[in-house]
Formats: sequence, structure tokens, C-alpha cells
Amino acid sequence: MRNRAVTVRNSKGFSLTELIVVIGIAGAMMAIAAPSIISQISHLRLTRSVRDVVTELNAARFKAIAKNKRYQVEFTINSGVTPPDSFQLQSWNGAAYVDEPGRAAGLLGDGISITSPGGPTFNTEFYPNGASTATSICIDNTQKANDRMKVTVTGTTGMIKVTTGC
Repeated sequence: MRNRAVTVRNSKGFSLTELIVVIGIAGAMMAIAAPSIISQISHLRLTRSVRDVVTELNAARFKAIAKNKRYQVEFTINSGVTPPDSFQLQSWNGAAYVDEPGRAAGLLGDGISITSPGGPTFNTEFYPNGASTATSICIDNTQKANDRMKVTVTGTTGMIKVTTGC
């Protein structure tokens, strides 16, 4: 009997076929996941914008109580055109409301707009006793249908509540 020489193949990697199969599977998974990821990004813009509005409203309420004078947040609605909808903290100087020094206007994110209340401007006022003008603000994600949040300010207490939908 003869010993046949057995050649052992020394493989230290992946074959081209294996790489193509793995890349194909990864590409298919990304194609399936991409719309969901894009949808989540636009929803994150909405929640960030709502959080910014609530932060400004709370700042106005806390300052009104702490400094014993009226404050308001003035909203400017640009109906989806550039610049985006904005909001500005203002204090009462005894004759009129003026922008709070050192505090820049806040801007809503791309594709986010205030749909109610209407008008080019409206405001929510906070008083030294903690009360406020009752307001419901609907903030809409224009990039995703039925993705909106409602910010409600209670008149008697000035408390701020956020809910989904409008």
C-alpha cells in the first residue's frame, strides 16, 4: 500500500463567497431597518423641541416666583417657513415685556411647527403667585403623520403637562 500524500489546506480567512453572503445579509437588514430609523430621528426632533419649550416655560414660572414679577414666553409662528417657529423668555419692566438679557430665543427643530394656538405670535404669562394664563400648545412633526405633542399650562397653578396627540 502506498501512502498517499494528503494535502491539508491551511485557511486563515474567509472565502469570497462567504464575504458576499454576509455583506448581502447585512445590506438586507439595513434596508429593512432604515425607514424605522429615519422615522425615529424625526420623532426625536419633536421630543427635543417639546422639551425645549417646556424648559423655557418652567424658567418663566420659576423666575416669576423667585423675582416677584411677571414673566412670559412669547411664541412666534412662521408656518413652516425659514426661520423656524421660535420662543423667547421675556420679563415685565413695569411698562412692557422685554427680552430677558443673556437668553437667546429658542428655535424649534427642522420639520417641527406649532399648529395651535394660531396667529403670528402668542404668549403664556406667569405671575409672582405661580399662576399663569392657561394655554394649550400643539407642536406637530410635519415629517411624520399624526406625530404631535400637546403642552398644557394650567392657569391656577402654572403647572406644565405634556401629552401625546392634540
